[in-house]
Amino acid sequence: MKRTSSFGRGSSDVEARLWAKLREFDALGYQFHRKAPFKSFILDFVEHDALLVVELEDGEPGQAQPPNVARDRMLAEAGYTVLRFWKSEAERGLQGVVADIRQGLEDRPPPGAPLRADFPAGGR
Repeated sequence: MKRTSSFGRGSSDVEARLWAKLREFDALGYQFHRKAPFKSFILDFVEHDALLVVELEDGEPGQAQPPNVARDRMLAEAGYTVLRFWKSEAERGLQGVVADIRQGLEDRPPPGAPLRADFPAGGR
């Protein structure tokens, strides 16, 4: 299976901190999974009901990323939205990344999800 980014035994502190924040969405009816298989790929984080994928990329903003064209096309055809963040961006501003993910969930709530007004304003 092709990995789309590094995550696992060598996972970084920022990945662990983001995972802790994503698990907080459980209280709102969302259930993120990490290192989730999708066809022949491994996704960093995914909320299947909301059809939302979160990817953390190595490198810095402005650097070229390896193309994920085939994977992105398969995800789009399956109805998924992909949110990509640089690990360095998440290290410097995890709350901003979480806010962007929250917005992505608000844009695509799963059945039975809370109304937008029920989302907490900010992180813990």
